[in-house]
Amino acid sequence: MSEAAHSVRLGSRQVGKFLAHTSIVFTAYMVAGRLGQATINIRSGNLGPVWPAYGVALAAILLYGYRAWAGIAIAAFLVAVLSPVPPLTAVGQAAGATLGALFGAFLLFRITEFRPSLSRLRDVLALICIGALGSALVSASIGVSVLYATHLQGYSGVGSAWLIYWLGDSTGVLLVVPLVLTSRELLRIHSWVRIGELAELLLLLTVTCFVVFGDLPLIPVKLHVLAFAVLPFVTWAAIRFAVSGAALTILVVATIATVETALGSGPFALNTPFTNAVLLDVFFAVLSVSGLTLAAAVTERKQSEREREQLVHQQAGEAALAAVSHRLIEAQEQERSRIARELHDDIGQRVTLVALALQQLHRDVPDLPLEVRTNTGELWKQTSEIASDIQSLSHDLHSPKLEYLGLAAAARSYCKEFSEQQKMQIDFEAHDLPSSFPPDISLCLFRVLQEALHNSAKHSGAQSFQVKMWGTLDAINLVVSDSGIGFDPEVAKKGRGLGLVSMKERLKVLNGTLSIKSSHLGSTIHAQIPAQQAAHGNTRT
Repeated sequence: MSEAAHSVRLGSRQVGKFLAHTSIVFTAYMVAGRLGQATINIRSGNLGPVWPAYGVALAAILLYGYRAWAGIAIAAFLVAVLSPVPPLTAVGQAAGATLGALFGAFLLFRITEFRPSLSRLRDVLALICIGALGSALVSASIGVSVLYATHLQGYSGVGSAWLIYWLGDSTGVLLVVPLVLTSRELLRIHSWVRIGELAELLLLLTVTCFVVFGDLPLIPVKLHVLAFAVLPFVTWAAIRFAVSGAALTILVVATIATVETALGSGPFALNTPFTNAVLLDVFFAVLSVSGLTLAAAVTERKQSEREREQLVHQQAGEAALAAVSHRLIEAQEQERSRIARELHDDIGQRVTLVALALQQLHRDVPDLPLEVRTNTGELWKQTSEIASDIQSLSHDLHSPKLEYLGLAAAARSYCKEFSEQQKMQIDFEAHDLPSSFPPDISLCLFRVLQEALHNSAKHSGAQSFQVKMWGTLDAINLVVSDSGIGFDPEVAKKGRGLGLVSMKERLKVLNGTLSIKSSHLGSTIHAQIPAQQAAHGNTRT
């Protein structure tokens, strides 16, 4: 497929996605708007106490982005025109709803770093304060201005109309947005036990709502004072089903209470339309704030507990790995010591005896033919070199100087021997070190020095190196640096060599760190072990 064809296909997908989202937003807003207009008895001048369509508008932008404005604007205009109001008024109300939702979403994303999952208490509080109460200031101000500019007055005055407009849009956000954003959580419930619990909760809540708000003829006493009897059900849902469960129960309460109030029943149908509308909105706001914040707090606490448990398991796993690494290092050192003893006490001694025998033969039998005498001398020379190499290898595997002379002296001696073998210059410096070290720290730093020098000599191409060891109040430090060609530490870690990995693992067992800096000007390896690991060696030399 050509690049142009691919671009056309990608563009077609984007257009199709945009049209699909616009259709969904348009349909949802139309349905919510018509439902909001159905309660004619408690509306005045195209205003009502609950406007769920505004919640649909904000939820659409939070889910689909700012491009959802087109579906909102078109649907808001049609809902207003069908109410019916003049086209100019419909344009103004559509603009208010669209701009208010855009403004609220913008503030949520830019100021509060809002997460649509509502898994944090701060997200719920942001939705309440900014998404509901804040953005509705814009929609209410524009909407009421347009209504009164076109001579459509409601609720006996501008102040009353603005308050109902603002409360209606705010309540719409509180009732609709949390459920839209978290409805997937309810769909993910697969346990029949939890499904049965949710069904039981909704059934009991519905019965309670009809008893409290419906003024049923079978119950002679009006139970208006029990309006907040639904709060325990909201609490139940918040604790057991998180934000999605709380949002669903609040929507059920709001739906039944609004319909019954419009029919003239319940505690919110006893006063003037304005008072009824305000009380109804305040009641829904109290339920929403209580239920949503409780659900978010419970969810955040559960998430914190899960993260703490994961951290504990992770730390336990790291501790187990550290213990394994420590045992492996101990086993490795024991094996190195055994091999070093074998080389020094057995193989090295044998090769030395062979070298001495060849030397004696070369010295005591002067009548050997010239060719035999030359070969004997060459064998004696090679055997002596092998014996020397075996001795050096034995010291590399296990240095007795480290045990008897201490870290500084053993490191100095090793640098001298290594420089002579590799025909290079090593400047060694040690100062402010404790007079004694725990054996594991001495061995760790000595092995890091060995690995660092071997790696630098092999890969850097440099002929001079600097080795520094010093102590501070905080740490014991070892630095090996060169002026070679440098290398990429990340590539080196992924290679076949185990030098860097071995150094890191050794230091990690002692809570130490290894830092590597490398460029075309040279490389520096810095090993550091906390001073408290060597606390008993506090006399500095």
